Amino acid sequence: MGLKELSSKERERILRQNWWGHDGRWFFHVASELGFSKANQMNMAINRAVGKMEMKNFLTASGLSGNEIQQYMLDILKANLEMCAADVFSIRYFMQAGETFTLVIDECAAHTGTVRAGYAGDYECACFMRSEGWLDAMGIRGSVRIAASLIKGDSHCKISMKLEK
Repeated sequence: MGLKELSSKERERILRQNWWGHDGRWFFHVASELGFSKANQMNMAINRAVGKMEMKNFLTASGLSGNEIQQYMLDILKANLEMCAADVFSIRYFMQAGETFTLVIDECAAHTGTVRAGYAGDYECACFMRSEGWLDAMGIRGSVRIAASLIKGDSHCKISMKLEK
């Protein structure tokens, strides 16, 4: 039996799982060495920087800029989220109502991993910081907040992004 050739979708899934696995192990080792407070602080800053990098790369590859970004913002956010989180999160919906974008997640790899590792009570979710990085890269002013969180005991995560006019 020879080496099975992987499809691009299989490679993408493996890369995504490897990235999220790396992320969780990085957090756990930093928390073990420096404490959860410092690990959470670093994770917030890193997630914003990674979100900005992800979105810049996505926009460059898509060729979108300027007014096109606001015109297609929901599609951009959905496509970027699919690229980063498919197979890792169970997304119930992602919708837009006026200037507010709402993402609801039923299962989250960070939540599952922190519960399994036994430090869910010490972990602070940094999803909203990643989304703030996306806004930074798009040159759009706004705020992101976590309205519900699996890590805080809610039945789902609800992340709201409100754009400023």
